[in-house]
Parts: sequence; structure tokens; C-alpha cells
Amino acid sequence: MRTDDAKLYVLGVRAEPTAFHWAVVSGTSHTPVLEDSNVETAPTAYSSGESLAWIRDRFLQVIDSYRPAKVAVRFPEGNAMSTRTDAAKARCRVEGVVMEAAASRNIELVTGALNTFKKHSGSQSPKEDLAKQDLRGLDWSRYPDVKRREAILVAASVLPQRVGL
Repeated sequence: MRTDDAKLYVLGVRAEPTAFHWAVVSGTSHTPVLEDSNVETAPTAYSSGESLAWIRDRFLQVIDSYRPAKVAVRFPEGNAMSTRTDAAKARCRVEGVVMEAAASRNIELVTGALNTFKKHSGSQSPKEDLAKQDLRGLDWSRYPDVKRREAILVAASVLPQRVGL
């Protein structure tokens, strides 16, 4: 739960066909602070429509808890979308629901594949950043799931370079 109204929070998201990984960060792009992170998975008994409604509700709960200034959504790489599998299509639907929910709260959206976030963070290779021991001081060993790491990375990459920006 957000406790300091002076902090700028960014919410990073990495979607899956029936879930989303999220991370709330503050600080600067050079010294990010992970405030909280988790994965929210729709109940398996739900239909596709029910799952999307559930995901929207959970996502809005996260937004309402932290009131982020920005939401960063990590899309698949371009070649991953060329397969057009059912799972890829389902992931796109979850990403769409997340973007619509953020827009419904008038929150700035930053979206794209990992290379898009490379230009925001100044990193040479976000994929290499995910494989390192840490991300600018954040110990990756505490977050072994690469999808959660991706949510953290995209959020951290759109933080301001200096506090107060």
C-alpha cells in the first residue's frame, strides 16, 4: 500500500495468457527502489471473458493501492507475435485489458518490447540486465522468476533520471 505521497511510483507489467506480473518501483532509473511486486492469476475455472474481467479488477486494485504516475507494459518481441498462437493472442488480450484499465484512470502508458525500454533506461541490453546478478542495486536472486524481473525492469527503466523530474 502506498504510504508516501511525495514519491513517484511506476507500475511495470508483464502479461501472460491468464495472469499479469507487476512491480511498483520508485526512486530513479539509476537507483530504483522496489516497493512491491507480485503475480495475479485468474482462477482456472473462469471462462476467457471472466478471466479478463477478473484481471481488470485486480489490476485496478493495484493501481488504486499505489496510484502510479506511469504504467509500463512489456510487449512480446516482434518475432514472437508472428507465431499467432492461441497463447500469444490471449497474452495480447491481457495486455489490452491492462492498458484500458490504466487509461481509465488517466495514467500515462509506456508500452513496447524490451528494446523500447532500452532507450528509456540507457541500458545497452535489457536481456543482459535480466541475466545479471542485480539491476542497479536490486538483488535479482530474490526474484528468480524472469517474468517478474521483466515487470521490475520495465518499471525501473521509465523512472526519472533524477528525483523530482
